[in-house]
Amino acid sequence: MTLFRQLLSAILAAMLLLYIGNMSVGLRSMKNLLEHQLRSHSEDTATSIALSISAAASRQDLPALETILSGVSDNGFYQGIYFRDINDQLIIERRFERVAHTSPQWFVALIGLSANEGVAEVASGWTRLGSLVVVSHPGRANNDLWHMAVGQLSWLALISAIVALLLWPVLRRLLAPLQALESQVQSIARQEFIEQAAMPRTRELASLVRAINQMSSQLQNSFRSQLDLIANLLRQTHTDPLTGLSNRADFDARLCSFANDESGQHCAVLMIFAVQGLDKINQMAGRVEGNSVLLALANCLRESLADYQQAVIARRQGPEIAVFVSGIDAEEAGRLAEELFNGVAELSWQRQHEQPLVIQMGYTYSDNVSNGSELLSEADMVLCSFTQHQVSGWARFADIQGAQAPLVSLSAIDWHVFTAQIIAEKNIQLNIQGVFSATDREILAYELFSSFPATFDGPDLSSRIVVPAFERADRAPALDQLVLTELAAQWRDRDDSLHVNICLSSLKSAEFHCWMDAFLGDNPVFARLLSCEFAEPMVKLADHDIRHFAAILAGHGAGLGIDGFGLGTSGFAYLGSMPLNYLKLDRSLSRNIHALSDNQFYIKALVQLAEARSLPVIAVGVESQADWDCLISLGVASGQGYLFSRPKVIHSLHQSTI
Repeated sequence: MTLFRQLLSAILAAMLLLYIGNMSVGLRSMKNLLEHQLRSHSEDTATSIALSISAAASRQDLPALETILSGVSDNGFYQGIYFRDINDQLIIERRFERVAHTSPQWFVALIGLSANEGVAEVASGWTRLGSLVVVSHPGRANNDLWHMAVGQLSWLALISAIVALLLWPVLRRLLAPLQALESQVQSIARQEFIEQAAMPRTRELASLVRAINQMSSQLQNSFRSQLDLIANLLRQTHTDPLTGLSNRADFDARLCSFANDESGQHCAVLMIFAVQGLDKINQMAGRVEGNSVLLALANCLRESLADYQQAVIARRQGPEIAVFVSGIDAEEAGRLAEELFNGVAELSWQRQHEQPLVIQMGYTYSDNVSNGSELLSEADMVLCSFTQHQVSGWARFADIQGAQAPLVSLSAIDWHVFTAQIIAEKNIQLNIQGVFSATDREILAYELFSSFPATFDGPDLSSRIVVPAFERADRAPALDQLVLTELAAQWRDRDDSLHVNICLSSLKSAEFHCWMDAFLGDNPVFARLLSCEFAEPMVKLADHDIRHFAAILAGHGAGLGIDGFGLGTSGFAYLGSMPLNYLKLDRSLSRNIHALSDNQFYIKALVQLAEARSLPVIAVGVESQADWDCLISLGVASGQGYLFSRPKVIHSLHQSTI
């Protein structure tokens, strides 16, 4: 029951009690007055009649007596008139018709108004002839009391209704600060630390508002400090302090995680840029100038790869910066490598004329990445081939002597035609993998993985290869529409929760938002089971669009989650305002976690941060019991990976090749 209703009920109850007390006192006074009036009236009437019949009584003239008594008007005040002689013998009487009761019997019994007798002596001179008795009737008095009570009750009801109508806006206005406080507290629970600027006029409420504002400010500072602490921890454990890029440990973990993902065939390019003669630059101009050269190289690569959200850039060691880009074909990878090298080749430093800046790049590409260490070795091998050449340049691993080109090439695929054919023919395979509880290994949900038919009778292509092609062809929203439509049809008879990744172009597309709103409206049961995921780097690229998309999902009971959480370099401030249902750790953080103390501390901090927002943390890529036991001890709520189950096909349409 709301405080508003409680206050209104209390006021009306107080009015009712006041009415009951007032009516009790009024009825008691009225009863005493009526009893006195009935008694006086009966006595006066008896005296008057006794004087009137004295002469007739002395003559014992019964007709005259009857005439006199018949002339007495009734009006409902009397039950009867009796004349008895001195021997108490009834001489004559007159009875009156009883007054009909309009008051209920329980009221008559409650009031207890009794009849009164008025007695007068009938005499002639000094001779006593008898006595006249007039018996009053309380019926009219009871009716009057009942009508008075009903009238007061009616007035009370009317006045109570008027008071309630008048109190309604008054109480609403008085309680408005409490409603604002409730909204403020709910916002604080969502880590939205708002403060009320307007202070209530009521002193007690104003004190409460000031206290909650102070608490909100303190919690906001604490939350920001926690975010800063975790962000600093991320930078210390995963970021190179000079360039702000990933460090060697982070790069190797992400590369290894990508290579060990067995959800399908993966293609990627790896490039290592090295500044030759950096030690000479340090000797000539100092380490600060050498650091400036490395920082310029890092910034150039970062800017050039801004459109590739899947790119990983890291300073692996000394003068070397590695670039790993997944999901692109060989032709685009070669073009990207050339553009990157041309960009860094234009870099110079203050004493360029004395010591020209030499930047070399080793390049390798694979259509089916299965071993990250091999890619690094191939790129390093290319760099080693430059050791005798102190000039800028780059080369492919497949071009150096003794190296072999990849046996299978995806560059033969016409990606524009390939993506169009997938949409037209709905040529897609839907796979799901379970998300398991940390407590009892119960299946909490399923995550969807899409795969696509390969060309040349090769293995199916994973979404890591195909989705970037859809993005480049501006067909990513169409792909998401196809996946969701087919999935809704296949999930019609199931009641399991489902996680589905959404492309960046879809999140930024107003047309896709409109389609999604209509689609979820047409599939309300499926909507309540659906949670859409997006990769954490998309927060920086489409923050406003994601929030609008989240509002559409929430309107239909669907959820929103982050995939690949924990590697964001811009901090986690968005967790305080973005409506999320869960967080999925990046698989590179989970892999071999039992042996990495730094990652353990970092994940524990992330879990504590998520718990502040009541967000469950899901570990992805769990492949060993040792890792799973460690993740549970760190507070991870659930996990998915090959330790629990492998992806299984739920839907596969006719496959055709190009």
